[in-house]
Amino acid sequence: MASVVDVPALVVASLIALVVTVALMRAHAVESHRRGWITAGILAATLSAIGVIDLVRATPRETHFTTVVVGAVLPVLGALGMIRGTRGVSPWIRWPLVFLVAFILLFGGLLIGATLASRLLPI
Repeated sequence: MASVVDVPALVVASLIALVVTVALMRAHAVESHRRGWITAGILAATLSAIGVIDLVRATPRETHFTTVVVGAVLPVLGALGMIRGTRGVSPWIRWPLVFLVAFILLFGGLLIGATLASRLLPI
């Protein structure tokens, strides 16, 4: 039976959003802004590298590298902004908000990278 929902893609996206959320929330647990930015940079570079490696392994490469880069950087920066913007919010609301922003911006970043960024930066 065929399904409209791609379950493996949702599971992978959920795991990526969870990793981004946990890493950035733990980096900001001690209120160190430098630690948060360093963690965000490492996360964005790691996600970009994983995406580029997956892209290079594909036989007919139809996806641009900008799709991967925008799809990796946007959720990390969005989650970082949500963490910085919700400092006064209690953790039981803050954690799901950061996860939700990272999850939504992961798909949004991939769509923006595939449509807009790939036309502007044909890499």
